[in-house]
Amino acid sequence: MDQPTTHLNLSIPARMIRRGDEFTLHRRTRVAAGSPGVGEYGSAVVPLEGGGAAWLSKDAFIDVRRPVRNTPCATA
Repeated sequence: MDQPTTHLNLSIPARMIRRGDEFTLHRRTRVAAGSPGVGEYGSAVVPLEGGGAAWLSKDAFIDVRRPVRNTPCATA
C-alpha cells in the first residue's frame, strides 16, 4: 500500500537540493534527478529529470517543494 505524500515548501541554498525536489527555473518547473555537483566559480550543477542540468550559484536561495512521505505512527 502506498503511503500518501505531502510537500514541504522550503527556501534552501542550491547546494542543499536533493533528488526529487521541485523548483522553478526560467518559469518552468524542474525536478532534480540527484544531488548537485560542484561547477566552476562556486556554482552548483543540479542534474534534472529528463536530461540536462541547471547551473546555479551554490549560495543562492532557491524555493523548492520537497516531497515527504507520510508514515503512520507506531501503535500498540
